[in-house]
Amino acid sequence: MRVVWVRLAAAFGILLAWNGWAGDLNGPVSFVPWKVIVPGDPPSIAPLTLYWIPASRDDFKHSDLLFSRSLTAFASQCVAMNVIRTDDGAMIQKLGVASALPIVVLIGADGKALGKVESERGALRVTAVERLVRDQLRARESTLDGQLDDARKKALAGDRDSAVSLYKSAWDLRCVFPRKGREAQRELKKLGVVLAEALQ
Repeated sequence: MRVVWVRLAAAFGILLAWNGWAGDLNGPVSFVPWKVIVPGDPPSIAPLTLYWIPASRDDFKHSDLLFSRSLTAFASQCVAMNVIRTDDGAMIQKLGVASALPIVVLIGADGKALGKVESERGALRVTAVERLVRDQLRARESTLDGQLDDARKKALAGDRDSAVSLYKSAWDLRCVFPRKGREAQRELKKLGVVLAEALQ
């Protein structure tokens, strides 16, 4: 079974190369950087992780989830894109999936499920998956805006330690929200805290 998935990944790579060449002629094509998780291997750790469990290899090869500008953009914001194989029962159980495949589950850094998209007539709607991630990112950005505002108030009130703690929390999310991370970095510098690590 593992050999089959390896061959599938290789074939998918050829497909990407071919379509990438064709895309130069007909406009940009966005290939989502999905990573197929081998059963037993630990999945990647990220602030948000999108788990896609296709119904079969054919479902994987022909799914609209392979091509999405929005999902590709989300991946650049440290949203991990993982594919779980149908024979990975342990991972499927861990994700709490009990409904029919295919399905997509969004997980936070703490391992808690934040939402899911179930299939409609045996297929996943890429727009529904995009909306799931987009809504979660917007909610987190709104929370972060409030956190930065609170940090500014703490700094003005002379509560330096609380302000530094809040700004550092915002800095930790710099990959997801780069502008907010840079803002936190600037404010920390004003408070005498210089972060040596370059903004990613």
